[in-house]
Amino acid sequence: MRPYRAATACLIVTLAACAPSEPEAEKPRPVRTVIAVPVDTGEEIVQTGEVRPHLETDLGFRIDGRLATRNVDVGTTVKKGQLLATIEARDVTNELRVAEADVRSALSSESLAKITLDRQHVLIKTQAVAQARVEEAETNWRTAVARRESAAATLENARNKRTYTQLLANETGVVTAVGANPGQVVTTGQMVVKLASTAERDAVFSVSEKLINSSSPDVKVKVSLLSDPTVSVIGGLRDVSPTAESATRSYRVRIALPDAPADMAFGATVSGQVVLAANPLIVLPASALTSEAGGPAVYVLDRATATLQRKPIVVSRYTAAQIFVASGLASGEAVVVAGVSKLRPGQHVAVDGAAK
Repeated sequence: MRPYRAATACLIVTLAACAPSEPEAEKPRPVRTVIAVPVDTGEEIVQTGEVRPHLETDLGFRIDGRLATRNVDVGTTVKKGQLLATIEARDVTNELRVAEADVRSALSSESLAKITLDRQHVLIKTQAVAQARVEEAETNWRTAVARRESAAATLENARNKRTYTQLLANETGVVTAVGANPGQVVTTGQMVVKLASTAERDAVFSVSEKLINSSSPDVKVKVSLLSDPTVSVIGGLRDVSPTAESATRSYRVRIALPDAPADMAFGATVSGQVVLAANPLIVLPASALTSEAGGPAVYVLDRATATLQRKPIVVSRYTAAQIFVASGLASGEAVVVAGVSKLRPGQHVAVDGAAK
């Protein structure tokens, strides 16, 4: 029996040696955190637009006629008062001559009526004529005066009409379009030359409704040439289109460009940069971002238990290196900013690698 007992004891010792040992406790994982602090940060918006004249006027004749000359073409720079085009003036000149002749005739009639009236006044004193003749002479003289005044007004209109045969530049500017060629019959008000004033320039942008609603009327925009960003002007809002464009559903915005340099020529492509005021946001590194139920989230350290909580957040906007959190975090919370893809909720951690 002794050999059997010895073998049994040996077997017990062997099985005890082969029994699995208890697993060691998981060491806290080192993490790096930052403290969530709301900061006032504005959103930077950049739009592309073009330089346009503030005033662009369609110039035409005030009377009908056949275009005789057009002295400018598209791109021509003109000065205020410069002759742009003319229409044939023969008919208008004839009207002027008729008006001048009517004035001379009216003056003669008035002079004769005045002489007759004066003679009747002399004769009435000697009782040589009746009072009715004097009254008749006075009526004739007043009629002659009225005719002379009417003829003078007609003459003035004819002289003005004579000047209407010339189309003059109302401002110093650049011709951007022409609407008629010599020999063509033009009507009153028809566009013959389109003139863009060089006195003031605007930068024109197409922006979204959201941007329109979030900006203030006194917003300042930095407008820079796309080809040379060193050429820039700070401009203010001039006007906003009251209706959206049918195709893009965007609104046309004009930014005034005071003292714009010559390099900002009409048609030049520019960029407009503006920083919009916003509510305080919490700025975190992009490496802190993870997901919760398909939405953005971050890991927050519970200092009391040294464990992690995954909290959903609302992100206002993203950049390549940062996220701007609008809500979901409280000021002072410690947010994990590295290695979040290997973490899980409830996991024990050590801040900044303090665990061994």
